[in-house]
Amino acid sequence: MDNLRLKPMEEWQFPTLMSWLPDREQCQQWGGPDFRFPFEGRSFLEDCRWPELPSYALQDSSGDVLAFGQYYQLLGRCHLSRLIVSPNHRGAGLGRSLVVQLAQTGARALDAIECSLFVLRTNLAARTLYQKLGFEEAAYPGQRKWLDQCDFMLVPSKGFQQKQNIE
Repeated sequence: MDNLRLKPMEEWQFPTLMSWLPDREQCQQWGGPDFRFPFEGRSFLEDCRWPELPSYALQDSSGDVLAFGQYYQLLGRCHLSRLIVSPNHRGAGLGRSLVVQLAQTGARALDAIECSLFVLRTNLAARTLYQKLGFEEAAYPGQRKWLDQCDFMLVPSKGFQQKQNIE
């Protein structure tokens, strides 16, 4: 898909994102173990910490939301979180566009030299994408809920950006 742009998510766009999470399992895989389900508009915004966390939508030329992600500073890195592609657009390379653009935006905003993320061990499609983008598994220096079900992955932001320019 051409003309994809990463733009700050606006409140009126959240019902689209909410429609991508039809059950508790998918909601908690995406939002974490403390994300409430069933949710309603206000609880959803509270649990995804909008507008506290930088929240972005990958949009096509007509402004339709095709993917979503957030970033924040974690352990001095740009940490990517709550990454999701619209169920109707999966397999079209949008995950790659989302991760690349969000990592570049976040690393620049946070002046970070590395990017990180968590991925569920059972999410093979996401893991494969992240590895293709240069992310590697690393030890996480602490405790978090679900850490026994996730892997922590890192990529240097400069190498990440250079790799994207080559491909």
